[in-house]
Amino acid sequence: MRACGLIMLAGTASLAWSQANWPNPGNDSAGTKYSTLKEITPANVSLLKRAWTYDTGDVSGGFRPWEVTPLVIDGVMYFNTTGGNIVALDADKGTEIWKFDLKPVASGRFSTRGIAYWPGSVSTGPRLVATTTTGMMLELDLKTGQLIRNFGKNGLLNLKAGITEKFGTNTGYDIEAPPAIYRNLAIFAPSTGEQGRYGIPGDPRAIDLFTGEEVWRFHAVPQPGDPNFGAWGPDGWQDRKGPGIWTSITIDQENGLAFVPFGNATDQNYGGSRPGSNLYSCTLVALDANTGKLKWHFQITHHDIFDWDLSAPPTLIDVMKDGKKRPAVAQLVKKGLLFILDRLTGEAIYGVEERPVLATDAPGEKPWPTQPFPIKPEPVARISMTREEVNKTSPEAEKSCKAQYDNAVQAGPDTPYLWSVPSLVFPSSEGGGSWGSPAFEPALGYIIGNTRSVGTMGKLEPMVSSGILPSYAKRKIPFDDPAGYPCSAPPWGELFAVNANTGDIAWRVPLGEYEELTRRGVPKTGTPNAGAPIVTATGLVFIGATTDSMFRAFDAKTGKELWATRLENSAMSVPLTYQGKSGKQYVAITSGGGGLGMSMFVKPPVPAGGHNIVVAYALP
Repeated sequence: MRACGLIMLAGTASLAWSQANWPNPGNDSAGTKYSTLKEITPANVSLLKRAWTYDTGDVSGGFRPWEVTPLVIDGVMYFNTTGGNIVALDADKGTEIWKFDLKPVASGRFSTRGIAYWPGSVSTGPRLVATTTTGMMLELDLKTGQLIRNFGKNGLLNLKAGITEKFGTNTGYDIEAPPAIYRNLAIFAPSTGEQGRYGIPGDPRAIDLFTGEEVWRFHAVPQPGDPNFGAWGPDGWQDRKGPGIWTSITIDQENGLAFVPFGNATDQNYGGSRPGSNLYSCTLVALDANTGKLKWHFQITHHDIFDWDLSAPPTLIDVMKDGKKRPAVAQLVKKGLLFILDRLTGEAIYGVEERPVLATDAPGEKPWPTQPFPIKPEPVARISMTREEVNKTSPEAEKSCKAQYDNAVQAGPDTPYLWSVPSLVFPSSEGGGSWGSPAFEPALGYIIGNTRSVGTMGKLEPMVSSGILPSYAKRKIPFDDPAGYPCSAPPWGELFAVNANTGDIAWRVPLGEYEELTRRGVPKTGTPNAGAPIVTATGLVFIGATTDSMFRAFDAKTGKELWATRLENSAMSVPLTYQGKSGKQYVAITSGGGGLGMSMFVKPPVPAGGHNIVVAYALP
């Protein structure tokens, strides 16, 4: 491994961060999803019309939805498809410039959530960096789409080498999110799955984009001699599978920090083989981006048995408190909470307290007695459910849902899955914040995000972990009314704004609509959602994410809906806005159906089928 040197990169100031462009899934590497473009305003957003559509030809849905946010650099849009292509389009017209096909050079598919842009150097020029679900990394020339053949072996760098061999030749190395770019480093970690005692580690790593060499690697499970060694019991650390990450790493370029949102420990609902807090599972970890050394950590869930993985990238924000600006990081989590932490120390800016939670009755389990809760802000989704908080959209729904509720244990926040009787976990691993992180509006100081409030009913049943160890896994039990709607009372999906400077919720509104319920006179319920919003300097929030196949704009100050248009399919992705070479501002989004994430709900995305498309909108 070699140290990361200071290398002059091409166009870092003028090109990569120009607000005409959208060079990262979150626009900047801080994940703020904020644009300074001002042509589209609350006064004229209702006039937006479809400017162009690009059809990838790939069928929508599948195991995972198309969650890609395209990148735009100097009037050219770049994105990967589910069919194994990387495409460059004229961002004004939607016409194809070039297409790279992965199939002739490597197996698998590109990462579900996109590709990365690297400005490169004066000698190399800018490049696209992509990873695959089979553990390969590659670089493409930005202008031609040609593979950079002197990177790795004939253009492909095998990230599995030295990692997977001991677990068998067929062991996978699945990278679901694009790497984060810091100077000449690509920083990433694999998604390792959620079941199995033994398997590949979820270690974050940094690769030198000039040489392909590994510069550093951080142990996701502390090894002997590491800080916090012993958090997995006497031998639970050895060959421990994961914890990996499902989403992107966020970079503080100025302070040289990489923020890693770790997933849950395996097995996901039983920890008999891993007594202890299980650091760094379900933990936000700040690393020195140059060296990979630990700066601080904050564990969101101790000894996770709930499937509370950190599914969303952290968002870097600034907080004005006591007359001083504090660099901070906002972490939205599945359990419906928003943690606001000091970016340099990990301290909870508005305080946090450990509260006792119900212990599971699984044999051999040693659950953690307390879990952390932020004092502010209050929960941004519902985190518990009473019998009276069932779906009452019809008498049949109320009767059925109360009967189901009475058949399970719901003991408030962090109710675990039980062995002896069913339990209702709320808002469940399918609730709270989804994989898309909040946007940040700096003028208002608002953290703007989306949540879903649905529960999962289940019961632990015996299984064998890694084919060796006795263990337990949850068996899901439907918790839906006779018409297929969630048995919890609506709203089932919400858009919210939290004032980062006070910790107070500024507003929250239902996000999404079931038109058949509206026709019956039911107030707007919101829908389950997956994706995230963006925000502009004119005070607009754009978001798809819902199962009703709509793309919407809201007023950032009030949460009032200002514009909506129907897509061919649901958009489980993050939109983007950019300025084309024509000087016109566009708002674009990928539409690719619900996939596995939304098929977990009985009421399905509408409509089904169709193709994955990119759609761009502009003023007339």
